[in-house]
Amino acid sequence: MTFKNPVAEKFSQAAKCYKQHDVLQRRTAEKLLTHQILSGDIVDIGCGPGTDFTLVNPQQNQIKQVMAVDLSLEMLAMVKQDFPDYHTLCADAAALPLSANQFNGLYSNLVLQWCEDLPAVLSEFYRILKPGAHCLISIVSAGSLPELSKLGLGHNDFSHFDDIVAQANKHHWQIENAEHCSESLYFTDLRTLLYSIKGVGASVKSHQQTQSKEKQGSVSLRGRQDWLALTEKAESLRVEQGIPLTYQIIYLHLIKK
Repeated sequence: MTFKNPVAEKFSQAAKCYKQHDVLQRRTAEKLLTHQILSGDIVDIGCGPGTDFTLVNPQQNQIKQVMAVDLSLEMLAMVKQDFPDYHTLCADAAALPLSANQFNGLYSNLVLQWCEDLPAVLSEFYRILKPGAHCLISIVSAGSLPELSKLGLGHNDFSHFDDIVAQANKHHWQIENAEHCSESLYFTDLRTLLYSIKGVGASVKSHQQTQSKEKQGSVSLRGRQDWLALTEKAESLRVEQGIPLTYQIIYLHLIKK
């Protein structure tokens, strides 16, 4: 029996064009890696096409081995192509087939917002890390994509900052830092803006979110006239840099006690 995860399918479809649309991912990765605290054997959860961890500290890189984990086999194939020394694993973050107390560090960039069971994921993170290991996470949070709401377009529901921090506290992490930042991207037109979301596989909604989607105020695009009306509406949002798309990002630096 073949099990098809809708999130995995979407990210697999986006694999080839991912790097053309990963401006936000590169920006958040840079912020996570400025901590320069990852060393030894590390695991990258939701690795996508891979992260160059030599950027952590090119002069004194203390990372020995990288385990790249993703739901998408297509993404993992890109990792093997660009980072042949990395080990790869196709697995769900909520049920990792990895040993306890295995890694010195964990990195997860813009992944946890797609996980339906955040407590289970954080529990797995805690389990596979060694005591004293560092865990660096970025996650999209509530309040993101207000521009889509203004256009009457639906988008994913995201967790609130307090709820995410509360989940970390439940798992007895030492919260070294929890930061909430706004990250804005700007686009030349609406089509490019929408492809920036679809291009990284981020248009998936869980079944429950789909069932509970609010119909009031939603836009139905039935033809050219609907699209032209929507693009005109998007132009009303334009600022000097372009049409904005704003994300609320939580950056977490956790330590396993």
